[in-house]
Amino acid sequence: MAYNPASYEARRRGYMNDYASTGAMNAYTQFLSQQRGQRDFADMNKAYDKAAPQLVASYGRRGLNSPNVGSGAFQQGLQDFASERVAKTAAARQTLDTQNSMDALQNKQLGDRYQQSLSDLEAEKAQQIANDAQELLKLRMGG
Repeated sequence: MAYNPASYEARRRGYMNDYASTGAMNAYTQFLSQQRGQRDFADMNKAYDKAAPQLVASYGRRGLNSPNVGSGAFQQGLQDFASERVAKTAAARQTLDTQNSMDALQNKQLGDRYQQSLSDLEAEKAQQIANDAQELLKLRMGG
């Protein structure tokens, strides 16, 4: 097979198109993931903000929270509520961070695969040129 630059260029464009389309799809997936994560945070904060007055009111109805009463049960309830909120927020953040790390790894692998394909193509092209040059030298020498 003789060296044909058009076939190598077509393959290079194919690799580039695959890289671009997969990269665009990954970027959109990451965008949706970020939106979902932010929406989850907003929903969680809204739920906790709504629950806090209800919690305080429930202690007030039981007489454990008033201007003259400093109940240990009320203080412990608020601490538990705050601890739960912090723990759930941290877990949600960890989930989002893990997803971001996985997305970054996937993007790196995509880029590495693209660069490796280009390197392999260039090596194949160089080998074909060298083989063609050898054949020409043989023909020139009469053999």
